[in-house]
Amino acid sequence: MIGRVTQRSIALNSLTNLQANQARSSKLQEQLTSGTKLAKGSDDPVAAAAALRYRDELAANARHARNIQDASAWLTTQENALTDATKAVQRINALTVQAANTGSVDANGAKAITAELKELKAQLLAAANTTYQGRPVFAGTKDVAAAYTDAGAYDGGTTTVSRTVAPGLELQVGVLGSTAFGGASSTVFDEIQSLVDTIESGGNAGTHLGTVQSRLTAITTSLGTVGALTNKLEAAQQVNQTRADTLTTALDDVEGVDLAKTLVEFNLQNTAYQAALQATAKVIQPTLLDFLR
Repeated sequence: MIGRVTQRSIALNSLTNLQANQARSSKLQEQLTSGTKLAKGSDDPVAAAAALRYRDELAANARHARNIQDASAWLTTQENALTDATKAVQRINALTVQAANTGSVDANGAKAITAELKELKAQLLAAANTTYQGRPVFAGTKDVAAAYTDAGAYDGGTTTVSRTVAPGLELQVGVLGSTAFGGASSTVFDEIQSLVDTIESGGNAGTHLGTVQSRLTAITTSLGTVGALTNKLEAAQQVNQTRADTLTTALDDVEGVDLAKTLVEFNLQNTAYQAALQATAKVIQPTLLDFLR
């Protein structure tokens, strides 16, 4: 038995097909304007879940990148301070050698040497109290205004600053002031003052040469440690950037839109929709209202 196809059923089917066609065009247009093929999770639940995971990992990677940037600035600050300190102690060593040569240094010469030593001590103290964003870089994790007091006593902590630069990886950021400049027992500042006292009292400055050279070694060794940590940090930064690129590519593969391909599909779909409109207009018979207009 052949079913009767009414004008109403033709109109309803045509309208349904046109609406489906228009919906496909609208979806393609939305993808073109938004740049993503996942307007909502129901579009592709599996892909949406993967996109959320990639976004979380990208956010964590961005936090690690900020930690790396902060650690890099911290290390650079320490490196500059230790470089200045090295130059100061090298000069102190040269002055100590000069003061030890009692045959060529008279009272005025000794006075000039002690004056310069006091100035170098002040410069060295300023370097040891260098700050980054208001925090003394040689005080470790201890919250103090300065790593060393005005008298040259160490007031910093015993734990170095660290930053998480990758999942499960913490990196030491710099060295403690006690390692470079001395701690509770004695500091380079105490020893410079002792050297000054010896010269002013007419004593033998040569007895301080070993101590000065030992402090120079401690500072240059600390500078080398900071350099090695900087190298590790640069390696971590490269890994972080590579991971960011990988995650960004993976996220784009999941939710990104191929603009050229989607634009072609949109144009084809729009052409098909216009053709469907024209065909439907010819198939559906005019109604009495059409004749009355």
